[in-house]
Amino acid sequence: MAHDSPYSKDSPFAAKLLKNINLSGENSGKEIRHFEISLSGSGLNYEVGDALGVVPANEQCVVDELLAVTGFNKDATVVWNGKNKTLQELFFNDLDITALSKVLVKKYQELTQSADLLTLINDPDTEKLTNYVYGRDLADLIRDYPCTTLTPEGLVSILRKIPPRLYSIASSIKAHPEQVHLTVGIVRYDAHGRKRNGVCSSYLSDRIAEGKTVPCYVHSNPRFRLPADSNVPVIMVGPGTGIAPFRAFLEERKATSAKGKNWLFFGDRSEKTDFIYRDELEAYQKSGLLTHLSLAWSRDQAQKIYVQNKMLEQSKEFYAWLQAGAYFYICGDASRMAKDVHQALIDIVCKESSCSPADGEAYIKNLVKEKRYLKDVY
Repeated sequence: MAHDSPYSKDSPFAAKLLKNINLSGENSGKEIRHFEISLSGSGLNYEVGDALGVVPANEQCVVDELLAVTGFNKDATVVWNGKNKTLQELFFNDLDITALSKVLVKKYQELTQSADLLTLINDPDTEKLTNYVYGRDLADLIRDYPCTTLTPEGLVSILRKIPPRLYSIASSIKAHPEQVHLTVGIVRYDAHGRKRNGVCSSYLSDRIAEGKTVPCYVHSNPRFRLPADSNVPVIMVGPGTGIAPFRAFLEERKATSAKGKNWLFFGDRSEKTDFIYRDELEAYQKSGLLTHLSLAWSRDQAQKIYVQNKMLEQSKEFYAWLQAGAYFYICGDASRMAKDVHQALIDIVCKESSCSPADGEAYIKNLVKEKRYLKDVY
């Protein structure tokens, strides 16, 4: 929680970036970075499980592309939120010009009255619009469906403010006073003839030098907390960047001398290139803070192994922990990993208690009801 601080989503704090470290090994297919940010002078505080909201700016090359395709003068002024602003300033700092959505496509069609775009929107095969939106931005839309009567005021009127991005906090403030750490996967891809970057991840990695400031605020997440009783065991499943809040949990458990056992399931593609925070985790294991460290490397052998496979391998002890009152946490990809882990939980309960799938589901539902099954998925 942000105690005694005037800073919030609407009024973010300009926090100094202290460190930007690439955690991924050479030849990794991923780029995961560790950021350390100073909260000194902000009055901001947080609890483990919270998120940091980061308010990014757009890339200059994306702004230039949009200005080129519209033919607008970057110095043209528009009234936005009661203030006169140049298009350069609006497109760079204020407006979302990268995320193309079905809603924005429809607003643009209404503004331009494009017959071709109306055909796409009204196509009975809704997948066509879904596929069109994927991987494209505002400049692509205007290039593909040009409008000679488009005005700066008209375009600005249909755009939303750049939304902040929320990142699970990867540190305990008890371990790092007046600091907040993040674990961020940097998004880079090619689509429709152009190189693209994730707005916020590339903002942090490429455009904010160490010593410069990042506009940010604390976003409280009271539904993702460690047990109030520090003697309670915890099981954490967080592959890839999903490890972020669990790094914070372990730092907190160490700082508070918590007696509860800790079990972490972590993994990614390859141990050689993707074992982020390896030294920290192995030190925690050696000291006994981390009772078990179960690792799953999907590409290091012929058959893919994921965190849910590691859970099933150790189902007997896993179930014993649940029976002993363990809290179960999951962080990361909502679309596949979280569903597979949820099914593995049910399978473990069914196997170890010799119950039906329906009873296994009821057991898991009860964990949720008792607030012992907590998710931070995206």
